[in-house]
Amino acid sequence: MKKGILSLIVFFLIAMIMSPLTTKANTVDQEKVEVEICLIGSDNHFVYKIPKHLHKDIPYTEMRNGIQASLASHWKIEEAHYEANKSDVAYTFYIGDLFQEKQDGQLKVSIPYRILLGMFGEQDPIQLRILASKLSNWTVNTKDWTALGFMEPFTFLSEREYIYEGAVDDLLNQRVGHFNGTIQKSQLLVYSVIYFSFMGIQLLACLILSRRLKRKIIQNPDNMHQFRKLNYLYQLLPILIIVAQIVFLVMTGLITAFGLYFSPGIDLLVIVGPILLNIILLPSFFVTAESEISRELNNNNSYHSS
Repeated sequence: MKKGILSLIVFFLIAMIMSPLTTKANTVDQEKVEVEICLIGSDNHFVYKIPKHLHKDIPYTEMRNGIQASLASHWKIEEAHYEANKSDVAYTFYIGDLFQEKQDGQLKVSIPYRILLGMFGEQDPIQLRILASKLSNWTVNTKDWTALGFMEPFTFLSEREYIYEGAVDDLLNQRVGHFNGTIQKSQLLVYSVIYFSFMGIQLLACLILSRRLKRKIIQNPDNMHQFRKLNYLYQLLPILIIVAQIVFLVMTGLITAFGLYFSPGIDLLVIVGPILLNIILLPSFFVTAESEISRELNNNNSYHSS
């Protein structure tokens, strides 16, 4: 009995000690401003996620205009908007001239930290998150990311993440971040060949399966009563090919790599074109097969009737 009471007292004391620490940690985490830089090709933008309680009495529109004025002193702002979430407000600014160089796989971006973060207090905690293509290699001020305090968490998506956490002053001391990137051309070429080969695989699969469906119905006309079920069954593999193609596009980083390597418009054509073609191939083969089945069955019925 005494041991139980003693354990309860110890547990209560530990909870009392840990509670302020937990509260303090949560407060620091809530007060942290998150800034996201997207170096992903034709859709480059900055996102500021500012906790609502840090706005105090500043209207969201005024906060947006203040950040935009600072960014506009160095970059061309094409579009700006904000979105109020449950605990923070996200301000997004699309930058039209973020890249100083984007030619033949060579990428250069310069970011003055004073312009990017100067609107915050120097001792304010901040999280700087940079998104770049998986198929690109980057250095900052000719140094490796880890040497500057960036972490690189694993991600399944097309982007590679670099995350820095610390005080605003730590980044201001670096003055300007010179980001130099290089597209991995050999890997981009290999992935591109695999990506476009999905069209050949889809063409072959639709051709073989539509013929098998036709043969199955013609050889046994009673299967016509289950035509819709059989039609869906034979289309399952082509549908899975399209899904696999999309997953491959996203996981390998081809979306962002195409956006960095090709000019706007061409990158969208290269990204979407193969998927659209595979989607078009799917019904075209099976609709043709259905009409051929109907025609041959009618011809057979006419022959037997005569």
